[in-house]
Amino acid sequence: MRNLLVALAILSGAATSALGDDRVAVQDGVLVLLSDRGACRLVQLGAATDTVMRLPLSGLCTFHRDDAGTLRMMNTDAGPVFLIETSNLQTGSTQDCDTQVLAVRLTTEGLVMAPVASRVATCLPFQWDDATFLGAF
Repeated sequence: MRNLLVALAILSGAATSALGDDRVAVQDGVLVLLSDRGACRLVQLGAATDTVMRLPLSGLCTFHRDDAGTLRMMNTDAGPVFLIETSNLQTGSTQDCDTQVLAVRLTTEGLVMAPVASRVATCLPFQWDDATFLGAF
């Protein structure tokens, strides 16, 4: 409960109201995405301390999940990789979206964010191929 309160306190400092959060259990911990209109933050809840990463995404961020709703991860030699995505309908379009996809690697030292988020016109939900997970690093 303490960890969640810390994460909510971080979000409450944002200039705009919260749009939502998304959470998943991974390995021995919990990851929480906190979204507001200006930023997306990834919080890794730990036993002793929480880690907060401000992501280069805005809007309502979600974890990429399979058709059953389970977090989709790809195992690599450097650690498992998962995706965070956000999408908005492009202005003036009824079919194209401005979608951003960010890969994050889970390592023994902590979370490692890909240097750049991919931008595509595909609307969510979408099942990304292996290259989306592996090509970001």
